[in-house]
Amino acid sequence: MNTALAKALVLNEWRLRSRRVSTLLIVLAAVAATWLMVLDPRSGAAMMVVHQQRVAYDSEALAFATTLIASLMFGLAGFYLARGRSQEDVRCGTAGVLAATPVTNAQLLGVRWLGAFGFLLSLGMVVMLTVWVLQLVRGEGPLQPLPYLQMLALGLAPGLMLCASLAVLSDAWAPLMGKRGDLLYWVLWMAQFAFIPAALGQGAIQLSGWQVFDINGVSPLLVGLSGLMDVTSVQVGGGPFDATLPLLHMPEGLWTRELVALRVGSMLLALLPLLPAALCFHRYAPDRVKRRPTAGRWRATRALQWLLRPLMQPFTRLLAMPMRLGAHLPGRPGRLLADVSLVLVSQPLLALVMAGGALASALVPDETINGVLAVVLAAWGVAVADVSARDLQSGTLALASAVPGGAVERGWRQGLAAFGLGLLVSAPALWRWAWHAPLSAAACVSGLLCLSVAAVLLGRLTHGSRTFLALFLFGLYVNLQRTGVAALDMLGLSGDAQPASVAGYALAAMVGLGALQMQARHGRT
Repeated sequence: MNTALAKALVLNEWRLRSRRVSTLLIVLAAVAATWLMVLDPRSGAAMMVVHQQRVAYDSEALAFATTLIASLMFGLAGFYLARGRSQEDVRCGTAGVLAATPVTNAQLLGVRWLGAFGFLLSLGMVVMLTVWVLQLVRGEGPLQPLPYLQMLALGLAPGLMLCASLAVLSDAWAPLMGKRGDLLYWVLWMAQFAFIPAALGQGAIQLSGWQVFDINGVSPLLVGLSGLMDVTSVQVGGGPFDATLPLLHMPEGLWTRELVALRVGSMLLALLPLLPAALCFHRYAPDRVKRRPTAGRWRATRALQWLLRPLMQPFTRLLAMPMRLGAHLPGRPGRLLADVSLVLVSQPLLALVMAGGALASALVPDETINGVLAVVLAAWGVAVADVSARDLQSGTLALASAVPGGAVERGWRQGLAAFGLGLLVSAPALWRWAWHAPLSAAACVSGLLCLSVAAVLLGRLTHGSRTFLALFLFGLYVNLQRTGVAALDMLGLSGDAQPASVAGYALAAMVGLGALQMQARHGRT
């Protein structure tokens, strides 16, 4: 493959990801999240605090802190934004054309990786430019581009490379093409938080070779900062400070040879998933894009299905009962019940997780109820992510719009079905919260309504589920952190919600419902 062809293919991959409605929504979300990252010191909280002293908002400090938070944000959302190209090729019919091209598997996957990485890096540059504006508005000292560029190249880029590599692997290997790959990546992303305390244990301020495996860079960056400022505790992301104490300034010299070597090593490790991707690439062969378990293949999957069969068969029949009941209920209640049953029947394992979590949230002690509810809501978000995109992906939108109620009703009915399911699985926790934390219960209800409408609206706009999934999972992680910012406590899990934030999410849900109605009526006419 010559250079001109490679350049054209890479640019095409970048354009296919960039020229979408979902990209505009992600850019707006990244700008809003960045604006919330850099707290206004007049609020009594700052982005970086060391022993109650605020670190001045100069280029060094802002570049460090925003990169640390952005690495976590893009470490989760980047994978879901980069993947899905193979499924799109199969759905649009371009898979056969690509399969017949003379480009080798390695070349095609390499082009896909470069396009995905370039797209994610573009989003990282949007965050960087937003922080430049924020430094001019809230910062102290002149704007210096070099610290930001260093953080972008060495701090953020390795994590983006890993996201692109794992996205290519998931699209190249059939068993990871669906929600199985989405869930496995989320588990992998959560597992990194077990590595960070081990790397930072006992107040260590020395870099270790093991930190090369922290590809997102949280632990090596924190250790590098601790050694640079000669401190053992740094609060990054927002915390109260004592305004009577003098400002601290982050010194230069963070990027030592040891830290640069660790980040370059992380870049090399981030490319390793491309090797199994090239070996397992299905090349859009029909018998490999959707493989069926046969004799001698997928023994582990078949064994798991056999072990779960005594539980899943009656459970699946139980999930189908609302659909049969909905067939006998007249009008909208029956159609709404059928929509709820369809979400559950199509994803029985997620339904089992939600049911088990709902039962556990009624029995666990008060101090652990937030964690259990977070697991329940994570399963709920994954289950309803494609509540509206399913019609578009399967080509049944016209058929679904022809049933009683039509397209105008279908939008708000899907949102109401997702909201009803969320209320059902969180009801035990909400009942307990109602007695000792009513504001958290109200925040959870308004957040569920807003998220349900967002799942339908984003599915309609983007023709897929991963934009909502990326934003939801990252928002859920932020919601579990006690930031003190009421606007970030969408589901009441951190206890920071205020009446204004509850009302704001409820109002956003009403606006979203109105947008759904306008979209449906416009499409009908």
